[in-house]
Amino acid sequence: MRIEIEIPPDVFDDQFPADALATRVREFAVMELLRVKRLHEHEAQRLLSVERWELVKMMERAGITPAEKVFEQIRDELSQAIARHQPVHTKEPPK
Repeated sequence: MRIEIEIPPDVFDDQFPADALATRVREFAVMELLRVKRLHEHEAQRLLSVERWELVKMMERAGITPAEKVFEQIRDELSQAIARHQPVHTKEPPK
């Protein structure tokens, strides 16, 4: 799909080139598609032609938690829940 917007050409110059805006608009669109779960992270990475670490930084700037951080949070929460429910073993003094 191709989306086009009209912007007056006089807003662009050497310090604000049109191609820089086009890149940012594309990144914004991909981040929004990730946020609403219409794209997977590997698809976003491919569409933006970036390395994984670059995508993670972009996602974090956009307020989107990358999958590996979600998994880390879940793992930590499960570990804490398991630890709370494990019996405490104490040594009884010899009789």
